[in-house]
Amino acid sequence: MTRAEFGLPDDGFVFCCFNSHYKINPEVFDVWMRILRQVPQGVLWLIEGSEKLMANLRQAAQQLGIDGNRIIFTDKIANSEYLARYRLADLFLDTFIYNAGSTAISALWAGVPVLTRPGNTYASRMGASICAAADLTSLICPTNADYEKTAIYLANHPKSLAYRRRHLSQNRSKLPLFDVPGFVQNLETALRQMWENYQRSFSSR
Repeated sequence: MTRAEFGLPDDGFVFCCFNSHYKINPEVFDVWMRILRQVPQGVLWLIEGSEKLMANLRQAAQQLGIDGNRIIFTDKIANSEYLARYRLADLFLDTFIYNAGSTAISALWAGVPVLTRPGNTYASRMGASICAAADLTSLICPTNADYEKTAIYLANHPKSLAYRRRHLSQNRSKLPLFDVPGFVQNLETALRQMWENYQRSFSSR
């Protein structure tokens, strides 16, 4: 796959977010536009939606001083090509109120670092959990300002971004996030302990 096939700039910095559109709220969109304002060669790559939805997002960008054409939409493709497409992106920007779940895991599996900002609910803390399991805690940002600053830093420091991409590609088989046998073993241990605790509690009555 090439960037040109998807209308992406060959030399630009591609921020992507393939989350469902209902996860995009004004707060995170405003931060994304501030990032684009400070990364002139950057574009935002999103999954396409209805014509009205795409027009609304581009119009919102224009209202914030960003050329709406810097938001590039892509259609859904077969799962066999889905992971390969991720590799065309440089950095995955997570949403705030409802984080990426399987989309974040897919991005990390493909070697694309995920930047996230956790909130106070389960849905808004999934990204942090996923990044921690991928040993990328430096990409868990406590505030919107940190999220914005980190995105801009990585866009302007290719060596730092490349280091994180190498970390994912070289350690994928070792990371807890992708250690399915280890997860199964830990789950079985937890279930066994719960059963044993229940038995002890029941027998002591």
